[in-house]
Amino acid sequence: MWSYLIGFASFVLMAMLQMSVFSQWKILSGSADILLLFVVVWCLYDRSKRLWLLIILMAGIVSIISALPFYIPLIVYFFIYQLSRLLQTRIMQSPLLGIIVLTFAATLLQVILNLAYLFILRTNLAITSVLIEVALPSILLNMLLAIPMYAIVRELAYYAFPKGVEA
Repeated sequence: MWSYLIGFASFVLMAMLQMSVFSQWKILSGSADILLLFVVVWCLYDRSKRLWLLIILMAGIVSIISALPFYIPLIVYFFIYQLSRLLQTRIMQSPLLGIIVLTFAATLLQVILNLAYLFILRTNLAITSVLIEVALPSILLNMLLAIPMYAIVRELAYYAFPKGVEA
């Protein structure tokens, strides 16, 4: 129960930081997405059986505050959830390596889904300029911010998931 409350409160705090501070950090046209990074790191730390409920709530909040349709954050966050479960059970020897891999995959999926949505809306886009000016800088910023987010969430996880307590 505490893990859900701490996770939700932390996510709301990260949403405020995303809208006020991190939305202004840009390289070319790509920007950092700390909400995505928080979900990546939280999914790798949380071992709760009903984490998917929190993921739905987080995706709902992101779909409300963004201009994207509701299903794009839902798809991306459930992809993160499923891949994090796979990483936890199969190859979780180094959590930092898992965070880097999951951040890269989730950011790439998010950019591809956004591009596909804009393509369906018949927005005139040059694929090469989108990849060079939006996708690569976004991936770079997210990869750079994944390490500090790992340190922050690791400290939160110390309080949310005490040793010896099983979900």
